[in-house]
Amino acid sequence: MPGTLPPIFLDASGSIRRARPHCSVARPVNTSDSQNAQGTRPAITVLNVNDDPATLYLLSLTLRQGGYQVLEATGGREALRLAQGRPDLVLLDVHMPDIDGYEVCRRLRASEATHDLLIAHLSSVSVRREDRVRGLAQGADAYWTRPLAEDELLANIEALLRLQARARDAVRARDRFLSIAAHELKTPLTVLRLNLERAVEMVMDDTEAHGPMEKRLTPAVRQLTRLQNLVDSLLDVSRLSTQDIALQVETVDLSQLVREQVERFQAPARSANVDLEAVLPDAPVTLFGDPRMLEQAVGHLLSNAVKFGQGRPVRARLSTHDGHAVLAVEDQGVGIAPEDQARIFRRFERVESDGRFEGLGLGLYLAREIAAAHDGTLSVKSALGQGACFELRLPLHRTQRY
Repeated sequence: MPGTLPPIFLDASGSIRRARPHCSVARPVNTSDSQNAQGTRPAITVLNVNDDPATLYLLSLTLRQGGYQVLEATGGREALRLAQGRPDLVLLDVHMPDIDGYEVCRRLRASEATHDLLIAHLSSVSVRREDRVRGLAQGADAYWTRPLAEDELLANIEALLRLQARARDAVRARDRFLSIAAHELKTPLTVLRLNLERAVEMVMDDTEAHGPMEKRLTPAVRQLTRLQNLVDSLLDVSRLSTQDIALQVETVDLSQLVREQVERFQAPARSANVDLEAVLPDAPVTLFGDPRMLEQAVGHLLSNAVKFGQGRPVRARLSTHDGHAVLAVEDQGVGIAPEDQARIFRRFERVESDGRFEGLGLGLYLAREIAAAHDGTLSVKSALGQGACFELRLPLHRTQRY
């Protein structure tokens, strides 16, 4: 094929050489000319990290000939900065002058912004079994060693991207299933709850059956309400995943909203022996937002604090600072280990609790997504055994369109 470069290898002195051309470079399936012409897929970006100028140049040339867009970094710190742009693949050398590839990989995995990036080590020096084990243990998805022919490198990259695409397809299939299941469950659950509530009202009017029947029906209504909330959460997750959710924006008094949510959670707080208190400013705290979604976000934070509060006081403090409304929900419960503080905001993630706490692991994920949809943030400060403080920050004045 015209313009194809021969395979890369190292000679005995460690210098880069090229063999005589013997085969064509296989272009990635997902960046074929026909697909690019049709515009069905965006170009795939590879962050190429290598401190050797000649190797960096030749690898980048190979990647560009394979149809990839290429970003280049010559050190670990530069790689960490460029990775914030979320390339599709990080091709990472192990030996670099500032931060080695193992540490770069570990930091990328530890960061919430880059924890799910596709990372492959490519080394011509660290080629022992122990090196490969260490690289994969630090979080790399693949560990390749040179000499490696161009077509083999591109084939390995394409295989890794295919595996990632299959995983994403599986997640999308799961989200579609959850959405369909939640929709199908919502109507019969609503009808069942209405009939149960009506039965409770009828029993309340019957003095003879009041006591024993109420004891049976009231827990059923409570559990059905809990099930409805879980179904609603699944629906919201599926909508957020597909970006199929539109905010119904209006003026919201966040102070009044927090007060109402704290009142709503007084009953479950009493059941958990938790003293739940709201500390609110005297003046209204108004902003533009979706009241239903904001109620849900605040509710998830209060529910989480009551659940993990271990019977100790929980405080919801609302204030304003630097053009933002700041809601801090603080408990004195089990706390969160530093290594778990990023993970708890992901879907279906829960802190290990020996089965003491139930739930799908969706509340904090939904609260953070709702905050982001309002151009806000949700963060946590905590230490294991010392409680947790979740801080929801929302702009009081937003100029961008929702």
